[in-house]
Amino acid sequence: MSISRCQAKTCSLGSYFTQSAHRRDLRPSNPQGDRAFSPVFFKFSASKGLPNLSKTSTATESFRCPDLKELYSEKYGGRGPRADEWRTICAIDKASNIEHMVAGLRPSIESVLDVGCGTGVVLEQIAEKKIGNRLAGIEVGTELSQHARKDLHIRGYDGQTIPYEDKTFDLVYATHVLEHVLNEREFLYELRRVSRKYVYVEVPCELHLRSSRQSLQRSLDIGHINAYTAESFALTLETSGLRVDRLKLFEHQYAVHRFHSPAWLAILKSVTRKAMLGLSESAAGRIFTYHCGALCRPGPLLET
Repeated sequence: MSISRCQAKTCSLGSYFTQSAHRRDLRPSNPQGDRAFSPVFFKFSASKGLPNLSKTSTATESFRCPDLKELYSEKYGGRGPRADEWRTICAIDKASNIEHMVAGLRPSIESVLDVGCGTGVVLEQIAEKKIGNRLAGIEVGTELSQHARKDLHIRGYDGQTIPYEDKTFDLVYATHVLEHVLNEREFLYELRRVSRKYVYVEVPCELHLRSSRQSLQRSLDIGHINAYTAESFALTLETSGLRVDRLKLFEHQYAVHRFHSPAWLAILKSVTRKAMLGLSESAAGRIFTYHCGALCRPGPLLET
């Protein structure tokens, strides 16, 4: 099935997935996993400087679209102590990134909305960091809201229209949601609509020189129907009524690598990736998958 046919299949699932499916707390931080240090399987394209994804597959091979309804019908990523541990590790990463990006702005942030909050673990970390004093989260459906902390205001929604009035929150954020969203700009329009000051969006940048059809298929298998570079991510935001003030690539904390790898390999990954990022953020993003965070302000909408 081609990507276009895959998207058409996704459309047929109805309004539940029309905007997005936000089960993302257990989403792997690097879908390439332990292959982060595998040999490079790409053919460099002299014309565009991008990998030739047909190197390891036939020209007629198509991506396999997962059944998104089945993928998101259960608690995303599974249940149990280990699944909860992974969610917490990832939540610490995401909340730390948000804290870094809003440094110096915290006195102006009183109200916060987490769009696609899942079980609320990121929102819990935001509460512990005391970013804002009125916190809310929304998640498609209502089932997962029952697992959230009782003092956090979490409600279900239809995945299309955020159930709040215009300019309700000082900070609206969505971490690792956009890569799952069918209609990216409509989703971003909604974030912009309910924000009166700031919008923070974070995605994995999975398009780089080491990308292959296989690595993109692994991402697609966990619902990543959109893939980005830092530049294409910024372009998407800027053409969705948002003005990007800060854009930054983030490396994972050591615990993320250690969760999937033995200690020696986790250390090697962490040291190598941090060193690359320290030398050149632009070059590092063309070799490894990093998380890219963007702090934005509402800007003008495009007119057609």
